[in-house]
Amino acid sequence: MIRTGLHVLPLVYTAALLAAVLLLWLVNDWNRNRRRRRERRDLFQCRLCAGWIRHEGKPSTLVRCASCGALNEHGRGNDL
Repeated sequence: MIRTGLHVLPLVYTAALLAAVLLLWLVNDWNRNRRRRRERRDLFQCRLCAGWIRHEGKPSTLVRCASCGALNEHGRGNDL
């Protein structure tokens, strides 16, 4: 048995509680970032009007912008 004084127990309890909170925060942050990357995978900007377009189809197909009607390729950035 490890002999410790009564003054050590609150320190151990506080350290364990802080470690648990840090672990929960890191797991939550990792899940939130993973969810954001998955949501933004199909989102890109129109090359003409810079409006945001969501495309769930094949990346090789052309997508028509809802605001200006321009055809856009998925995965190509806005070069304006």
